[in-house]
Amino acid sequence: MNAPRGDGDRLAFFVTSHGFGHLNRAVAAINKVPAKIPVVIRSHPDLFPHWNERLTRPAELSAHVSDSGAINPPGDSTATDGPATLAAAARIHEEAMGRLDADARWLTDHGIAAILCDAPAMPLLAARHAGVPGACLVNFTWADIYGPYAKAAGRHALELVAAIRTAYRSATRVFRCEPALAMSWLPRQENVGIVANPARDRRRELRSLLGLGPREKLAYFYVGRYGQDGLDWERLERFGDRGIHFVGYHAAPVGPLKNLHVIPAHDWRGSDLIFATDALVAKAGYGTVSEAMAYGRPMIYPPRTGFSEFRALDRALRAWGGGIPVSSRDFSGFRLEQALDRAFATGPLRPPYPTDGADRVAGELAALCRPSAAVRASRRA
Repeated sequence: MNAPRGDGDRLAFFVTSHGFGHLNRAVAAINKVPAKIPVVIRSHPDLFPHWNERLTRPAELSAHVSDSGAINPPGDSTATDGPATLAAAARIHEEAMGRLDADARWLTDHGIAAILCDAPAMPLLAARHAGVPGACLVNFTWADIYGPYAKAAGRHALELVAAIRTAYRSATRVFRCEPALAMSWLPRQENVGIVANPARDRRRELRSLLGLGPREKLAYFYVGRYGQDGLDWERLERFGDRGIHFVGYHAAPVGPLKNLHVIPAHDWRGSDLIFATDALVAKAGYGTVSEAMAYGRPMIYPPRTGFSEFRALDRALRAWGGGIPVSSRDFSGFRLEQALDRAFATGPLRPPYPTDGADRVAGELAALCRPSAAVRASRRA
């Protein structure tokens, strides 16, 4: 990284509280950081249990909120409420500006050598004030997401987006992970390809656990946790008559379905579950798309309204050949017969981008850390 080395030996990761995709992506890089380097993760405390499920190395968890992401309308996890999103972003931004000096002191007082943000902007500004290298890991920025809503909202919203862009420009390095928005306004980008968690081959174990033989087809299933009441769950269950089963982390709100299997997240990482299935039926978010691409699993997905990131994901999925888009009507009604037939008939798929992004990010961050006192002492001995 083209930045001065920090005075500390610790890495700090600032991760948004908006959704699990960012957590899932950030943890892929965190788990690759050598165990001798102390790591502290700063996020909303509500995410602490999920960090503990996914971490494979020691890390300190520290409560900190510096962004608000996007706000979904009540009961609809596929759309974005523009005015509510801007209102929350303005409030959080003002709070973060008010504690900017305190956040910069925290970095110095805690011996932080460098930070990585996925994808808050304000910690990058605090890092610049503290003289600490600050990197961000992004396939979009909140400035890109908020921009279209700000144009409709007027001057104050446009000023907010400009301020957030200024904070992002404080980054000493931008790790751009694919599939990504253009972000042509953001300097110092380094394309690192896909950042995905490693997958273990647990296909036989999963089928044995579910009581399935080799002939049944198995699809990873995630439709969000909101707005599910209007879905045609009876139609989904009828796919069992065709030998098609679905597996995921959340039960149907109507009760158990004979072919929808719920797996505990603490036993099965998303990458392991995706690798063990034949296809995905899911919303298109970065974590799901990147791991589908990394492990060559075709993906059936609906459109997402008011979600700027979706354009890049949809374009990449179609170009890759493993993306199978369906209409919102067909997705909510689970009219997926043709899409599933197409997915199961798809031949071998290769990742469209390099898949070593987590290693590259972790390696560059680790290079900024001076050896800890314990390591220095062992070297002297």
